[in-house]
Amino acid sequence: MSPPTFRESLRAFPPAFWALIGATFVNKFGVFVVPFLTIFMTRSGFTPAQAGLTVAAYAAGGFLAAGLGGWMADRVGRNITMATASFTGAAAMMMLSQAHTFPLLVSLAFLTGLFMEAGNPATSALVQDIIPVEHRLAAYAVMRFSVNLGWAVGPMAAGFLAEHSFFWLFAGDAATAVFFGLVALIMLPKGNRGTRQTSGWGHALASIRRNRPFLALAAACVTISIVFRQLTTTFALHFENCVPALDWQGFHFKPLELYGFVMAVNGMMICLMEMPLTAVTRSWPVRNCIAMGYIGMSVSFLVLSFGVGLGAFLLAMVVFTFGEMMAFSRQQAYAASLAPDDMRGRYSGFLSWAWSLGNISASAFSLGMYQYSPNLVWLSSVVLGVLGALLIAGRFSRPVATATPAVSIS
Repeated sequence: MSPPTFRESLRAFPPAFWALIGATFVNKFGVFVVPFLTIFMTRSGFTPAQAGLTVAAYAAGGFLAAGLGGWMADRVGRNITMATASFTGAAAMMMLSQAHTFPLLVSLAFLTGLFMEAGNPATSALVQDIIPVEHRLAAYAVMRFSVNLGWAVGPMAAGFLAEHSFFWLFAGDAATAVFFGLVALIMLPKGNRGTRQTSGWGHALASIRRNRPFLALAAACVTISIVFRQLTTTFALHFENCVPALDWQGFHFKPLELYGFVMAVNGMMICLMEMPLTAVTRSWPVRNCIAMGYIGMSVSFLVLSFGVGLGAFLLAMVVFTFGEMMAFSRQQAYAASLAPDDMRGRYSGFLSWAWSLGNISASAFSLGMYQYSPNLVWLSSVVLGVLGALLIAGRFSRPVATATPAVSIS
Protein backbone atom coordinates (compact mmCIF):
# COMPACT_ATOMS: atom_id res chain seq x y z
CA MET A 1 0.00 0.00 0.00
CA SER A 2 1.35 3.42 -0.96
CA PRO A 3 2.02 5.94 1.84
CA PRO A 4 -0.66 8.60 2.47
CA THR A 5 -0.40 11.94 0.74
CA PHE A 6 0.48 15.03 2.72
CA ARG A 7 -3.13 16.26 2.44
CA GLU A 8 -4.45 12.94 3.78
CA SER A 9 -2.08 13.19 6.73
CA LEU A 10 -3.22 16.74 7.50
CA ARG A 11 -6.82 15.54 7.66
CA ALA A 12 -5.86 12.69 10.00
CA PHE A 13 -4.20 14.88 12.65
CA PRO A 14 -6.27 15.16 15.87
CA PRO A 15 -7.16 18.53 17.49
CA ALA A 16 -4.57 18.00 20.24
CA PHE A 17 -1.82 17.98 17.62
CA TRP A 18 -2.94 21.33 16.21
CA ALA A 19 -3.07 22.79 19.73
CA LEU A 20 0.52 21.61 20.22
CA ILE A 21 1.54 23.15 16.89
CA GLY A 22 0.07 26.55 17.77
CA ALA A 23 1.64 26.59 21.23
CA THR A 24 4.97 25.49 19.79
CA PHE A 25 4.97 28.37 17.31
CA VAL A 26 4.42 30.93 20.09
CA ASN A 27 7.03 29.29 22.30
CA LYS A 28 9.68 29.15 19.57
CA PHE A 29 8.94 32.70 18.47
CA GLY A 30 9.92 33.67 22.02
CA VAL A 31 13.25 31.86 22.13
CA PHE A 32 15.01 35.19 22.47
CA VAL A 33 17.71 34.63 25.06
CA VAL A 34 19.78 31.66 23.86
CA PRO A 35 20.71 33.10 20.41
CA PHE A 36 21.82 36.36 22.06
CA LEU A 37 23.31 35.05 25.30
CA THR A 38 26.90 35.15 24.05
CA ILE A 39 26.52 38.75 22.87
CA PHE A 40 24.70 39.69 26.10
CA MET A 41 27.65 38.39 28.11
CA THR A 42 30.38 40.06 26.05
CA ARG A 43 28.52 43.38 25.92
CA SER A 44 28.20 43.17 29.71
CA GLY A 45 31.97 43.11 30.01
CA PHE A 46 32.63 39.39 30.30
CA THR A 47 35.22 37.56 28.18
CA PRO A 48 34.28 35.16 25.37
CA ALA A 49 35.54 32.29 27.55
CA GLN A 50 33.21 33.35 30.38
CA ALA A 51 30.36 33.67 27.91
CA GLY A 52 31.15 30.15 26.71
CA LEU A 53 31.02 28.78 30.25
CA THR A 54 27.66 30.44 30.84
CA VAL A 55 26.22 28.92 27.67
CA ALA A 56 27.79 25.60 28.69
CA ALA A 57 26.02 25.88 32.05
CA TYR A 58 22.70 26.26 30.23
CA ALA A 59 23.55 23.19 28.15
CA ALA A 60 24.57 21.26 31.28
CA GLY A 61 21.16 22.01 32.74
CA GLY A 62 19.67 20.68 29.52
CA PHE A 63 21.72 17.52 29.91
CA LEU A 64 20.16 16.77 33.30
CA ALA A 65 16.76 17.87 31.96
CA ALA A 66 16.88 15.09 29.37
CA GLY A 67 16.96 12.41 32.04
CA LEU A 68 14.42 14.09 34.29
CA GLY A 69 12.09 15.04 31.45
CA GLY A 70 12.27 11.61 29.81
CA TRP A 71 11.37 9.89 33.08
CA MET A 72 8.57 12.34 33.89
CA ALA A 73 7.10 12.00 30.39
CA ASP A 74 6.74 8.23 30.78
CA ARG A 75 5.76 8.33 34.46
CA VAL A 76 3.48 11.32 35.16
CA GLY A 77 2.33 12.23 31.64
CA ARG A 78 3.39 14.32 28.67
CA ASN A 79 1.25 17.40 29.36
CA ILE A 80 2.13 17.69 33.05
CA THR A 81 5.82 17.41 32.21
CA MET A 82 5.60 20.14 29.55
CA ALA A 83 3.60 22.47 31.80
CA THR A 84 5.89 22.01 34.79
CA ALA A 85 8.98 22.62 32.68
CA SER A 86 7.49 25.75 31.11
CA PHE A 87 6.36 27.39 34.35
CA THR A 88 9.56 26.73 36.27
CA GLY A 89 11.66 27.68 33.24
CA ALA A 90 9.88 31.03 32.96
CA ALA A 91 10.61 31.77 36.63
CA ALA A 92 14.28 30.86 36.20
CA MET A 93 14.51 33.00 33.06
CA MET A 94 13.30 36.08 34.93
CA MET A 95 15.80 35.47 37.74
CA LEU A 96 18.56 35.14 35.15
CA SER A 97 17.66 38.58 33.79
CA GLN A 98 18.56 40.12 37.15
CA ALA A 99 21.95 38.37 37.53
CA HIS A 100 25.04 40.56 37.13
CA THR A 101 27.94 38.58 38.63
CA PHE A 102 29.61 35.73 36.79
CA PRO A 103 28.96 33.00 39.45
CA LEU A 104 25.28 33.96 39.65
CA LEU A 105 24.92 34.06 35.86
CA VAL A 106 26.41 30.58 35.54
CA SER A 107 24.24 29.16 38.33
CA LEU A 108 21.01 30.62 37.01
CA ALA A 109 21.85 29.68 33.41
CA PHE A 110 22.19 26.09 34.61
CA LEU A 111 18.78 26.20 36.33
CA THR A 112 17.17 27.84 33.32
CA GLY A 113 18.50 25.13 31.03
CA LEU A 114 17.36 22.42 33.47
CA PHE A 115 13.80 23.69 33.62
CA MET A 116 13.32 25.05 30.09
CA GLU A 117 14.59 21.91 28.34
CA ALA A 118 12.85 19.31 30.54
CA GLY A 119 9.71 19.39 28.41
CA ASN A 120 11.38 18.44 25.11
CA PRO A 121 11.24 14.62 25.53
CA ALA A 122 7.55 14.87 26.44
CA THR A 123 6.78 16.92 23.32
CA SER A 124 8.47 14.41 21.03
CA ALA A 125 6.84 11.46 22.81
CA LEU A 126 3.37 13.03 22.61
CA VAL A 127 3.62 13.38 18.83
CA GLN A 128 4.42 9.67 18.64
CA ASP A 129 1.50 8.88 20.96
CA ILE A 130 -1.22 10.71 19.05
CA ILE A 131 -0.01 10.34 15.44
CA PRO A 132 -0.13 6.94 13.67
CA VAL A 133 3.11 5.68 12.16
CA GLU A 134 2.08 6.31 8.55
CA HIS A 135 1.44 10.00 9.25
CA ARG A 136 4.47 10.79 11.42
CA LEU A 137 6.77 12.04 8.67
CA ALA A 138 4.15 14.63 7.73
CA ALA A 139 3.53 15.43 11.41
CA TYR A 140 7.18 16.17 12.06
CA ALA A 141 7.31 18.26 8.89
CA VAL A 142 4.42 20.37 10.21
CA MET A 143 6.08 20.57 13.61
CA ARG A 144 9.34 21.80 12.06
CA PHE A 145 7.39 24.32 9.98
CA SER A 146 5.85 25.68 13.17
CA VAL A 147 9.20 25.79 14.97
CA ASN A 148 10.96 27.51 12.11
CA LEU A 149 8.15 29.96 11.41
CA GLY A 150 8.65 31.11 14.97
CA TRP A 151 12.40 31.08 14.44
CA ALA A 152 11.97 33.13 11.25
CA VAL A 153 10.26 36.07 12.92
CA GLY A 154 11.47 35.70 16.51
CA PRO A 155 15.17 36.59 16.04
CA MET A 156 14.30 39.72 14.07
CA ALA A 157 12.06 40.91 16.89
CA ALA A 158 14.71 39.92 19.42
CA GLY A 159 17.40 41.87 17.56
CA PHE A 160 15.38 45.08 17.78
CA LEU A 161 14.54 44.43 21.45
CA ALA A 162 18.19 43.70 22.32
CA GLU A 163 19.36 47.01 20.87
CA HIS A 164 17.02 48.78 23.32
CA SER A 165 17.22 46.56 26.40
CA PHE A 166 18.28 42.97 26.92
CA PHE A 167 15.71 42.69 29.73
CA TRP A 168 12.88 42.45 27.21
CA LEU A 169 14.50 39.36 25.71
CA PHE A 170 14.19 37.57 29.04
CA ALA A 171 10.66 38.86 29.68
CA GLY A 172 9.44 37.81 26.22
CA ASP A 173 11.05 34.39 26.52
CA ALA A 174 9.40 33.82 29.90
CA ALA A 175 5.97 35.00 28.74
CA THR A 176 5.85 32.64 25.76
CA ALA A 177 6.97 29.75 27.98
CA VAL A 178 4.06 30.43 30.34
CA PHE A 179 1.66 30.44 27.37
CA PHE A 180 2.99 27.06 26.21
CA GLY A 181 2.60 25.65 29.73
CA LEU A 182 -1.03 26.77 29.96
CA VAL A 183 -1.88 25.19 26.60
CA ALA A 184 -0.16 21.95 27.64
CA LEU A 185 -2.05 21.81 30.92
CA ILE A 186 -5.49 22.66 29.52
CA MET A 187 -5.58 21.31 25.96
CA LEU A 188 -3.07 18.43 25.66
CA PRO A 189 -3.50 14.80 26.82
CA LYS A 190 -1.27 12.94 29.24
CA GLY A 191 -0.37 10.42 26.52
CA ASN A 192 0.99 6.94 27.11
CA ARG A 193 2.44 6.24 30.55
CA GLY A 194 4.41 3.30 31.86
CA THR A 195 3.94 1.51 35.15
CA ARG A 196 6.00 2.26 38.23
CA GLN A 197 7.90 -1.00 37.65
CA THR A 198 8.79 -0.34 33.99
CA SER A 199 9.07 3.46 33.81
CA GLY A 200 12.54 3.68 35.33
CA TRP A 201 15.71 4.32 33.37
CA GLY A 202 17.10 0.82 33.94
CA HIS A 203 14.67 -0.85 31.55
CA ALA A 204 15.17 1.83 28.91
CA LEU A 205 18.98 1.73 29.06
CA ALA A 206 18.95 -2.05 28.71
CA SER A 207 16.83 -1.68 25.56
CA ILE A 208 19.00 1.13 24.18
CA ARG A 209 22.16 -0.93 24.69
CA ARG A 210 20.80 -3.56 22.31
CA ASN A 211 19.53 -1.03 19.75
CA ARG A 212 22.57 -0.47 17.56
CA PRO A 213 20.96 1.93 15.03
CA PHE A 214 19.71 4.11 17.87
CA LEU A 215 23.16 4.20 19.47
CA ALA A 216 24.65 5.27 16.13
CA LEU A 217 22.06 8.02 15.86
CA ALA A 218 22.81 9.20 19.41
CA ALA A 219 26.55 9.34 18.70
CA ALA A 220 25.90 11.27 15.49
CA CYS A 221 23.71 13.70 17.44
CA VAL A 222 26.65 14.49 19.73
CA THR A 223 28.83 15.49 16.79
CA ILE A 224 26.22 17.47 14.88
CA SER A 225 24.99 19.28 17.99
CA ILE A 226 28.51 20.69 18.41
CA VAL A 227 28.30 21.97 14.84
CA PHE A 228 24.78 23.32 15.33
CA ARG A 229 25.71 25.16 18.54
CA GLN A 230 28.22 27.29 16.61
CA LEU A 231 25.28 29.34 15.30
CA THR A 232 24.60 30.82 18.73
CA THR A 233 28.19 30.94 20.00
CA THR A 234 31.14 31.43 17.63
CA PHE A 235 28.99 32.44 14.64
CA ALA A 236 27.28 35.10 16.76
CA LEU A 237 30.54 36.40 18.19
CA HIS A 238 32.24 36.40 14.78
CA PHE A 239 29.32 38.41 13.40
CA GLU A 240 29.60 40.88 16.27
CA ASN A 241 33.34 41.28 15.61
CA CYS A 242 33.19 41.53 11.82
CA VAL A 243 29.96 43.16 10.68
CA PRO A 244 29.44 46.90 11.34
CA ALA A 245 26.20 48.84 11.31
CA LEU A 246 24.66 49.28 7.86
CA ASP A 247 23.03 52.31 6.23
CA TRP A 248 20.74 51.30 3.37
CA GLN A 249 18.06 53.26 1.53
CA GLY A 250 17.90 55.79 4.33
CA PHE A 251 17.59 53.17 7.05
CA HIS A 252 20.20 52.55 9.75
CA PHE A 253 20.58 48.93 10.88
CA LYS A 254 22.54 48.19 14.04
CA PRO A 255 24.69 45.02 14.27
CA LEU A 256 22.27 43.04 16.45
CA GLU A 257 19.40 43.92 14.11
CA LEU A 258 21.45 42.57 11.20
CA TYR A 259 22.34 39.44 13.17
CA GLY A 260 18.65 38.86 13.92
CA PHE A 261 17.92 39.14 10.19
CA VAL A 262 20.63 36.62 9.26
CA MET A 263 19.31 34.18 11.87
CA ALA A 264 15.77 34.69 10.55
CA VAL A 265 16.91 33.62 7.06
CA ASN A 266 17.27 30.13 8.47
CA GLY A 267 13.65 29.97 9.59
CA MET A 268 12.26 31.62 6.47
CA MET A 269 14.07 29.21 4.15
CA ILE A 270 12.84 26.20 6.10
CA CYS A 271 9.24 27.46 6.10
CA LEU A 272 9.28 28.07 2.34
CA MET A 273 11.47 25.24 1.09
CA GLU A 274 11.69 22.29 3.46
CA MET A 275 8.43 20.55 2.61
CA PRO A 276 8.92 20.87 -1.17
CA LEU A 277 12.50 19.65 -0.79
CA THR A 278 11.32 16.70 1.31
CA ALA A 279 8.70 15.82 -1.32
CA VAL A 280 11.28 15.87 -4.13
CA THR A 281 13.73 13.69 -2.16
CA ARG A 282 11.11 11.47 -0.52
CA SER A 283 12.32 8.31 -2.25
CA TRP A 284 15.96 8.83 -1.26
CA PRO A 285 17.42 6.59 1.48
CA VAL A 286 16.69 8.20 4.85
CA ARG A 287 20.09 7.67 6.47
CA ASN A 288 21.93 8.92 3.39
CA CYS A 289 19.85 12.11 3.36
CA ILE A 290 20.61 12.73 7.02
CA ALA A 291 24.33 12.18 6.37
CA MET A 292 24.31 14.57 3.39
CA GLY A 293 22.61 17.17 5.56
CA TYR A 294 25.22 16.82 8.31
CA ILE A 295 28.01 17.46 5.80
CA GLY A 296 26.22 20.48 4.35
CA MET A 297 25.70 22.04 7.77
CA SER A 298 29.34 21.64 8.75
CA VAL A 299 30.85 22.77 5.42
CA SER A 300 28.86 26.02 5.57
CA PHE A 301 31.22 27.46 8.19
CA LEU A 302 34.15 27.26 5.79
CA VAL A 303 32.59 30.23 3.97
CA LEU A 304 33.67 32.36 6.93
CA SER A 305 37.30 31.48 6.26
CA PHE A 306 37.15 33.39 2.97
CA GLY A 307 34.97 36.39 3.84
CA VAL A 308 33.74 38.36 6.83
CA GLY A 309 31.16 40.75 5.35
CA LEU A 310 27.40 40.52 5.69
CA GLY A 311 27.23 38.63 2.38
CA ALA A 312 29.55 35.91 3.68
CA PHE A 313 27.39 35.35 6.74
CA LEU A 314 24.26 35.20 4.60
CA LEU A 315 25.86 32.67 2.25
CA ALA A 316 27.03 30.55 5.18
CA MET A 317 23.49 30.59 6.58
CA VAL A 318 21.97 29.56 3.25
CA VAL A 319 24.35 26.58 2.89
CA PHE A 320 23.80 25.62 6.53
CA THR A 321 20.03 25.72 6.11
CA PHE A 322 20.04 23.46 3.05
CA GLY A 323 21.99 20.93 5.09
CA GLU A 324 19.63 21.30 8.03
CA MET A 325 16.58 20.74 5.82
CA MET A 326 18.07 17.54 4.41
CA ALA A 327 18.97 16.14 7.82
CA PHE A 328 16.41 17.32 10.32
CA SER A 329 13.33 16.85 8.12
CA ARG A 330 13.90 13.11 8.53
CA GLN A 331 15.82 12.72 11.77
CA GLN A 332 12.87 12.92 14.16
CA ALA A 333 10.79 10.41 12.22
CA TYR A 334 13.79 8.11 11.95
CA ALA A 335 14.41 8.34 15.69
CA ALA A 336 10.74 7.63 16.41
CA SER A 337 10.91 4.49 14.27
CA LEU A 338 13.63 3.11 16.55
CA ALA A 339 11.83 3.63 19.89
CA PRO A 340 9.62 1.00 21.58
CA ASP A 341 6.11 2.27 22.25
CA ASP A 342 6.38 2.11 26.05
CA MET A 343 9.75 3.91 26.21
CA ARG A 344 9.22 6.89 23.94
CA GLY A 345 9.83 9.51 26.59
CA ARG A 346 13.08 7.95 27.77
CA TYR A 347 14.32 7.29 24.23
CA SER A 348 13.63 10.95 23.41
CA GLY A 349 15.37 11.88 26.64
CA PHE A 350 18.42 9.83 25.68
CA LEU A 351 18.70 11.71 22.39
CA SER A 352 18.35 14.94 24.33
CA TRP A 353 21.25 13.74 26.48
CA ALA A 354 23.34 13.22 23.37
CA TRP A 355 22.38 16.64 22.03
CA SER A 356 23.11 18.32 25.36
CA LEU A 357 26.50 16.62 25.61
CA GLY A 358 27.44 18.17 22.29
CA ASN A 359 26.06 21.55 23.38
CA ILE A 360 28.14 21.47 26.56
CA SER A 361 31.29 20.58 24.65
CA ALA A 362 30.70 23.29 22.03
CA SER A 363 29.89 25.97 24.60
CA ALA A 364 32.80 25.16 26.87
CA PHE A 365 35.53 24.76 24.26
CA SER A 366 34.52 26.42 20.99
CA LEU A 367 34.67 30.01 22.23
CA GLY A 368 38.06 29.38 23.80
CA MET A 369 39.22 27.87 20.49
CA TYR A 370 37.73 30.87 18.69
CA GLN A 371 39.93 33.23 20.71
CA TYR A 372 42.93 31.24 19.50
CA SER A 373 41.86 30.83 15.87
CA PRO A 374 38.39 31.22 14.28
CA ASN A 375 39.48 29.16 11.28
CA LEU A 376 40.30 26.25 13.60
CA VAL A 377 36.67 26.30 14.78
CA TRP A 378 35.35 26.19 11.22
CA LEU A 379 37.70 23.33 10.25
CA SER A 380 36.79 21.37 13.38
CA SER A 381 33.12 21.73 12.46
CA VAL A 382 33.77 20.10 9.09
CA VAL A 383 35.57 17.17 10.71
CA LEU A 384 32.70 16.66 13.19
CA GLY A 385 30.08 16.87 10.45
CA VAL A 386 31.82 14.21 8.37
CA LEU A 387 32.18 12.00 11.44
CA GLY A 388 28.46 12.32 12.16
CA ALA A 389 27.66 11.45 8.55
CA LEU A 390 29.79 8.30 8.76
CA LEU A 391 28.09 7.27 12.00
CA ILE A 392 24.58 7.68 10.61
CA ALA A 393 25.20 6.12 7.19
CA GLY A 394 27.84 3.51 8.07
CA ARG A 395 27.60 -0.14 8.96
CA PHE A 396 27.25 0.45 12.68
CA SER A 397 23.83 2.04 12.16
CA ARG A 398 22.42 -1.10 10.52
CA PRO A 399 20.15 -3.18 12.78
CA VAL A 400 21.18 -6.57 14.11
CA ALA A 401 19.06 -9.41 15.39
CA THR A 402 18.96 -8.10 18.96
CA ALA A 403 17.96 -4.57 17.95
CA THR A 404 14.24 -4.39 17.16
CA PRO A 405 13.23 -0.97 15.88
CA ALA A 406 9.53 -0.21 16.12
CA VAL A 407 9.28 0.60 12.40
CA SER A 408 12.15 0.67 9.98
CA ILE A 409 12.16 3.63 7.59
CA SER A 410 15.88 3.48 6.75
